[in-house]
Amino acid sequence: MAITYRKLFHLLIDRNIKKGELQEKAGITASIMARLAKDETVKSDTIGKICDALQCQPGDIMENVPTTDTEQ
Repeated sequence: MAITYRKLFHLLIDRNIKKGELQEKAGITASIMARLAKDETVKSDTIGKICDALQCQPGDIMENVPTTDTEQ
């Protein structure tokens, strides 16, 4: 299984929020945004900050997707 943050970026588009605006509102850095864009690991408190800023739940910005046998 792998975590993807595609839902976060779709939510930003739907709400017409720029990445920089989210960074400022959530108090996160550009490097964290880059990690999210690459579906890399981020701390749970980062997810909390993003959810607080967007007034949403973790399931609204991330999802667990199965990996294929070739990706393992």
